[in-house]
Order: sequence, then C-alpha cells, then structure tokens
Amino acid sequence: MITQEMPIQVVVQEEAAASQRGWFFIAVLYLIVDFARPQDVIPFLGFLRPGAVAIVLLTGCVVFSGKIYLSWSRQTRLIWAFILLLFIHVPFAKNNYYALMTGWGMLKFMPFILSVIILVDSVGRLRRLFVINVLIMAYISYYGITHGGKGSGGWFHDENEIALYVNMMLPFVVHLYYHERVKIKKLLYIGVFILGVATIITSFSRGGLVGLIAMVAVAWLISRHKVRMFVVICLAAFAFFAYTSQEYRAEMSTITDAKSGTIHGRILTWEAATDMFLDYPFGVGGNNFPVRFEEYQPEEFLRGMWGRTAHSLWFTLLPELGIPGIIIYFMLLSVNLKELLALVRLRYQNDLDLEYLHTLSLAFLASAAGFFASASGLSVLYYPHFWYLTAMFVATRQVAETRLEARGSHAVSDDGQQR
Repeated sequence: MITQEMPIQVVVQEEAAASQRGWFFIAVLYLIVDFARPQDVIPFLGFLRPGAVAIVLLTGCVVFSGKIYLSWSRQTRLIWAFILLLFIHVPFAKNNYYALMTGWGMLKFMPFILSVIILVDSVGRLRRLFVINVLIMAYISYYGITHGGKGSGGWFHDENEIALYVNMMLPFVVHLYYHERVKIKKLLYIGVFILGVATIITSFSRGGLVGLIAMVAVAWLISRHKVRMFVVICLAAFAFFAYTSQEYRAEMSTITDAKSGTIHGRILTWEAATDMFLDYPFGVGGNNFPVRFEEYQPEEFLRGMWGRTAHSLWFTLLPELGIPGIIIYFMLLSVNLKELLALVRLRYQNDLDLEYLHTLSLAFLASAAGFFASASGLSVLYYPHFWYLTAMFVATRQVAETRLEARGSHAVSDDGQQR
C-alpha cells in the first residue's frame, strides 16, 4: 500500500512495476490465445477477437513503455529487415494479395516480440514465461492425443505441426524440471514430458521423430553428464520402440525411402523450388511459391499442382525471398548462435540466477535443433515459433547482461563477444 510518507521515487517505482505486471499479463494472454487457442473450443471467445485486442494493447505497451530502446537488438533489426523485404516483394509478386498478407502476418508478430524483449527483464519473469509455455504445450499435446494427433487450428492444423511445436518445447520442460525443488512439480514436469513424447507418437509424424532424435542428440552433446544421459536415452529408446505399434514402426521405416511416397514427392518439390530460385534469384514473393509451382512441377506429377507448398522451411525461403532473404535469415541464425554459445560458456559458480540462465541457454540450443530438424520438412517459415523463440532468447541475453554487470563481470555484448 502506498502512503503519503513514502518517497515520491518509491511511489513511481511501485506504480511502474505494477504497470509492467499488467503488460506482462497481456503478453502471456496473447501467447495463450495465439497457441492454445481457447477461442476454438469456446466459440463465444472468438467474437471478442482476443488476439486482435491483445495485439493493440501490446502495441500500446511498446510505444508508451519508455523502454523501446531495449528492443533495438541486432535480432530485432534483422527481423524488421525480413518483414520489409516481404513488403518490397508485394508489387512484383504474381499474387500481390498473398505477398501482402504474408508481410502483414509477420508484422502482427512484432508487438509480442518487442513486448517480450521489453517486459521480461528478470529471471523470475523468464521462469514464469517458460512455465506458461510448457503449460500451453501440455494443453496442445493433450488436445492432439485426444483428437487423432491434430490441433484445433491456427498453427496446429495437422499432426506434423503439433509434433514440431512439441519438439521445440520439450527441452524447456527438462530445464524447468532441473531447477524445480518441489517434488510434486518435478513429477508434473515428468508427466508433461511423457505427454509430449506420446503426442509425437500419436501424430505418426516422421518429421516429428526426426526432430525428436535431433533434439535428443544435441541435448546429449551439450550435457555435462553424458554417461548418465546416454543410459537414460537408451532406456527411453527401448521403451519407445517396445510400446509403439507395429503400424507406427512401419510408418517410420519409410523415412529413408526417397524413391516413392511422400518423401519422393517432396524431393521433386524441392527440385522445383531450386529451379524457381535460379530463375528468380531475388525471390518471387511471400507465399508465391504455391502460385508458381505449376510452372515448375516435374512431369512425375500427373496433374496440375497449383497451390502445393514447398514442404520445407528452407525451400520456402530459397525461391520466395531469394538471395536477400537467405542473407537476412542466416545472419539472424548466426547472431543467435554466437550469443547462445556465449551464454553457454557463462561461469555461474555460487550464483543460482546465472546457473538458471546457463541451463536455459542449453535448452535453447536443443530446442533449435528439434525445431529446424522438423521444419526442414514443413513450410513453417512464416509461423511465429522461431521468431517468438528469438525474442525470448534476446530477453534471456539481456537478463544475463544485467546479472553479469551486477556482479561486476564482463557483459555479453550484442555480437556474442565479451566486453
């Protein structure tokens, strides 16, 4: 409670903290609406347009926060450049509307991205943010299992999309488990992890299995307890294949079959994407690969395939945004990786906050491995997953800088070096 005797500076600080808590709640609400999509289950909520309302409010938060300078990191500059490139393509694209809507869709991500970078300024808020993320994943996993591996809509129309998201989030479940001290909550995280793996199995997604293997492999490589983790992985792999159905194992065995089926079709599609890129090295515009695919489709496709997606993040990027898009995207990946590796090398002796940030950086690395392995077979370039994850990482790096400066240590700079 604020009293008249309290100094004005303290009053202002408490009001600012209360305001930030409110904005943080709006950011979390947006994340729930965007991913968990309660409006799909409770139609009444859809009429309230909670996503649009949250975007407007978060835009106000960013503009009036007085901390917009915090969001001007190298990552956000590159994301802005990526969005600008999408809009530059609009007048030159064969389907201007698709190109415009792609740019507009990416632009709508920015209020959440910037608000996360501005608002998540402590280990406590990072912890709450990832607890919410894990709970959202648990809900999506449960929904997928009870609905034949499919989601309710939005970013989770089919089984592959759910499996990709689960692979991206599982490392953070392990991270939270590691730092939890309450046994009941630790058991809860174990249950969420098992639920996530069960979702990947239920989805029958081959890309999901590839992503799971990639995520586990990277987690093992960066682990300090390789022998112990290797034993756990072997036991988990035995249980995985012992309790999966013959139908599932038969489906997964086709992963390496490049001469027939869906894998062969995707390879042909990627060849068409490469040919399109060679003809249009500066790109054909956002979501215009499906529009132009019919011009490049191989003879093996017996009918016109207008509207076919590239079925790969990389082969969506290549023809649609060309050389400029490739440069921007890989610059963003490079900056993220440099700064992540700097966080991984953090010395955290006798500092629980830095230990938390260190293990969180390991979770980011494993998450990226799971995401990109699965995304290599899905057209998810314009999905929010990677962009939101980048914002959460930038917030993590900024919290690490603040903590290191408080200890009088060398802060991690924007380019991942120590100064």
